[in-house]
Amino acid sequence: MNKMIATIIFSLFSLSAFAATVDIDLSGATTSTLIDVDGASFSQTFTGQTASGSAISGSPTGPLSLTPSGTIRVVSFDPGCTGCDSGNSLLTPSSFQGPLSILFDFNADSFSWVMGSSVAGSNVAADLFSNSGSLINTVLISMLEGYNKYSISGLGAFAGITFRDNNDPAGVRYMDMSYNSVVGVSEVPIPAAAFMFAPALLGLMGLRRRAKNKVA
Repeated sequence: MNKMIATIIFSLFSLSAFAATVDIDLSGATTSTLIDVDGASFSQTFTGQTASGSAISGSPTGPLSLTPSGTIRVVSFDPGCTGCDSGNSLLTPSSFQGPLSILFDFNADSFSWVMGSSVAGSNVAADLFSNSGSLINTVLISMLEGYNKYSISGLGAFAGITFRDNNDPAGVRYMDMSYNSVVGVSEVPIPAAAFMFAPALLGLMGLRRRAKNKVA
């Protein structure tokens, strides 16, 4: 009986990780210096960063947030690659070579997107940031020619990403994005759980007390 009561009490306070795929919906996006859509927001830089051509300087300040900077164009496009969806794409300033910063609505542990390159072997760097603005990791992506799907995973949870130092002579466009969100949630909201289980706990303890009295 004690074990049963302990198990119920523990379940009220245990935490678990909730994960789900979030598709970033660019269907309603319009050209702007700051684009906010379901799933994520976009700008050239996070607060604390400065864009110059394809490069970026400075570090994000916490909590991680976007600063409206260069205008990001939204253009409908069909990449024509296997497993890629057509729809709105994002083009950054400076001949489509400028940085692109993405702030996710939820922490992510993986991110996938479609990106086009005119020259195989062109590179773009991706900086992964935490909610506090700390750099978690930097990934150097070697691009294939044409439009292809890319992904980043296995580097822990991150709140945002900045693409920078793109050296493709024709620049790139970004589209068809999704990420795996990771959110810490209580299995059962504590106030509601306490309300639901308090009568049961009292009943179990009452039964145990009566059983003891009968034995005595």
